[in-house]
Amino acid sequence: MDYNWDFLIIFGVIILGIFIYAGGKKIKRTKTAKAMDALNERYAKGEITKEEYEEIKQTINSNK
Repeated sequence: MDYNWDFLIIFGVIILGIFIYAGGKKIKRTKTAKAMDALNERYAKGEITKEEYEEIKQTINSNK
């Protein structure tokens, strides 16, 4: 009977780890998407040049 509890505990820890790992990736993608939205808006408003846009875009995408 003790093996059943051990299995449940190990299974629970694995599932918790998967949720934490997946959640961290989602947050990172959200931050990248927000940064790209802000960059696109600045470019559309004419606040930055195409060269500045491409440079910043490359920086944002390299942090993925």
